[in-house]
Amino acid sequence: MKHLGKKNSRVQSFIFRTAMALELLVALIVIAALIVMFARIPVDLKVLVESGEFNQFLKKMFDLIIGIELLKMLCRHDLDSIVEVLLFSVAREMIIEHMPIYLELVGIVAISILFLVRKYLFVPALDKVEDET
Repeated sequence: MKHLGKKNSRVQSFIFRTAMALELLVALIVIAALIVMFARIPVDLKVLVESGEFNQFLKKMFDLIIGIELLKMLCRHDLDSIVEVLLFSVAREMIIEHMPIYLELVGIVAISILFLVRKYLFVPALDKVEDET
């Protein structure tokens, strides 16, 4: 019986290491994409000045910010970073897309709920327990 337990432990360890390696690969791909997006900023600013497309510039900046937050979420593995990514995503949709007023209200309610979750339901001790396992 002990031999079977050690074998399961090795398999679980292998799966965990593989998952961590895949996460690292995804993080490196996100970093590469962010670098490409940063390189395009001067070109985008030139287009912004020439055409007056400020909304397009904001859309690209929000995509960049969400990408950075996503990268932080992949690296930190905590509940707070997930809420931050959701907050930025909802805020981006509200600011960039010109939605009807009732959808704006839904966005405001969603952000309010996310802030309430962050303030009252977020328990930092849960993240520490997850990190230790």
